[in-house]
Amino acid sequence: MAANYKGKYEIVTADDNLPGKVLLYEKPGRDCFTNKHWHKNLEIDYIIRGCMWTNLGGEDKDLYGGDYILINSEDVHQTCGKEPDEPVKYLVVLFSYNYIKSYFPDFDNYYFDVNKNEQTRARVRDLLKALVFEAENPSEFSKLKMSCAMAQILMNLFTKCREPRELDPDTVRSENGPDYIAKAIDYIKDNYRERITLEEISSFVGLTPTYFSRYFSAMTGKTFKNYLNSVRLENTLIDIQQNGMSETRASLENGFPSVKSFITVFKGVYGCAPSEYVKIYQEEAPITEIYKK
Repeated sequence: MAANYKGKYEIVTADDNLPGKVLLYEKPGRDCFTNKHWHKNLEIDYIIRGCMWTNLGGEDKDLYGGDYILINSEDVHQTCGKEPDEPVKYLVVLFSYNYIKSYFPDFDNYYFDVNKNEQTRARVRDLLKALVFEAENPSEFSKLKMSCAMAQILMNLFTKCREPRELDPDTVRSENGPDYIAKAIDYIKDNYRERITLEEISSFVGLTPTYFSRYFSAMTGKTFKNYLNSVRLENTLIDIQQNGMSETRASLENGFPSVKSFITVFKGVYGCAPSEYVKIYQEEAPITEIYKK
């Protein structure tokens, strides 16, 4: 199965206590829209209620309550609610690429077809229902139960659904492309609190600054500077909203040279001041979102 990369590369980070992310949403169909994108992770979208339109590898499919779709690593995909005003309740499970590789080093050489075995498909559906239950009814050991359910899903996929990938000689990316991007992203995640220059990170991954800048933008859909700022913004917001820090302290501790710089970048991304955003967020919280960025 040849990969198709005509979409933006999405950065996915995992919860420290789970083998990936578990996200539960309920929102109008129009708000379920995503642009075409891809990532290295395995993803499962499970529809609980409503109807979701999906495009996977150029093929359209409608998903209804009880349906789910498996999205393989590097598959370009897109979603949207079928009816703009009708609510869709759905679960998104993103399995960490690094977690998978730690147990299955040959993961990149396979794709997974859950439709080849009806018994396995039904078993995975039951495990997805268990994840929904824990997301809706959190308890002392919910994360442990969710971790076990996610591990069981992976075991079913790896042992009963795998198929060898066909190499595409015309792939639009170089063989080392994912390594460059992953290495750069890991470096940013480890050092975003410090000053990082384009010259520094390009030298770290082994590319010239000019080539790295173009390549990073092409693969992620963001410039290096914009991606670095997005990581800093995300962590600054967490410290403000969840840890009760002031804007000044949170921005300085997360890599911004000043609170003025933080506010300028924030307004450019969100179109409002941080204080306004925090107020809106507190008044309109999502149904459930279980993960730590």
